[in-house]
Amino acid sequence: MVMFSALRRFALRATDGSQAWIRDLAVDISSGDYPVVTDIVVHGQEKGPVLAWENVTELDLEGHRIVVQSLSNTYELPANRVLLHRDVMDALILDLPERQSVRANDLWLECQDKRLILRAADIGAWAVLRRLGRGLLGTESHRRLLDWRDVEFLRGDPEAARAGGDYHRRVRSLQPSEIANLLDFLPYLHAAELLELLDADVAADTLEVMTPERQAQVFEELVKDRRIALLRLMAPNHAANLLGRLASDEARECLEALPSPNRERLIDLLRYPEDSAGGIMTNDIVVVEAHLSVREARKEIRAELAGPDFIYYLYVVDDLESRHLLGVLTLRDLLVSDEREPVQRVMRPSIVTLDPLMSAQDAARRVADQHLAALPVVSRDGRVLGAVTSDVALLQLAPASMAGVAPRVFT
Repeated sequence: MVMFSALRRFALRATDGSQAWIRDLAVDISSGDYPVVTDIVVHGQEKGPVLAWENVTELDLEGHRIVVQSLSNTYELPANRVLLHRDVMDALILDLPERQSVRANDLWLECQDKRLILRAADIGAWAVLRRLGRGLLGTESHRRLLDWRDVEFLRGDPEAARAGGDYHRRVRSLQPSEIANLLDFLPYLHAAELLELLDADVAADTLEVMTPERQAQVFEELVKDRRIALLRLMAPNHAANLLGRLASDEARECLEALPSPNRERLIDLLRYPEDSAGGIMTNDIVVVEAHLSVREARKEIRAELAGPDFIYYLYVVDDLESRHLLGVLTLRDLLVSDEREPVQRVMRPSIVTLDPLMSAQDAARRVADQHLAALPVVSRDGRVLGAVTSDVALLQLAPASMAGVAPRVFT
């Protein structure tokens, strides 16, 4: 094993006796868990010259030298190449087991049959002191190594992720809330790049639980198609809150690009102040007509259940046009009731409701006081508009510091 900071002081010696010094090493990130060094950047020019690693004939760690066939077989460095000194050293990397971002203070490489393989990053403070002391400070016990296979390396370039660049992509195994916590401590371009690595449904869930300021900042770095795809997958109340934080022209552009059902649902929510019951409700709810039998209701709503996040309650209305609220029943009620019974007979007619213009705090307290999963939001003429769910209510009542850790149960 050899430290990269020490390796940069190695001499490059050719068989003809000429000599140069190592400026940087290029690695092939796609070569598996442990990237292989593919090129040597020779000290002299800003972007080259570059020697292919195949030129190496001897790797002498004790003699602090690398012997190559020739120093003249050079070429210019490709723009997309990942360099250890330029790109990785001192960069923020993701420590996936510990769910944290850390800094690569040094890099540890292993020699195998004249090949160099990146094995770990030293994230300890002693690594910095060793570099400053040119290897004279610190001992083996002072290493704090992070196995490279547990690292997600980000370039700070969202376009690299969109172009299908080489990544471990193990970040996909984390929960959206864990990813959101990582994003809060990354530079915004790194955060946008990480979001591009995720499948659309996970990226949408991650956006929903990010802090509001970081959410809007990262969203603005995404290309239009990605923005629209994520807005379509987000719960309507979260999508509406996000649009409300964007510049008016950007929000309008996103709304106009959405399919009509999604656009109309978001416009309905954006009509209400953010600090009102209407501003925190979700209007992606399932309604069922009272005159249907339980069997007919099951058949009618089967397709709808695939869409909304909140499907614990079904709201019973007189008809789908007027949507006057008559009662509520749970999915359990619908499943265990006699399929011949009319919905109106098995529903619960006594309902506590919320006015869309009441304050968000008062609405949240009422949801908490009722100990229910949600309360419906109803207009003054009795039309059901949506529901305020218990997890959204908790966010309203909890301290601001809990915004990223409060559970998402229904939205």
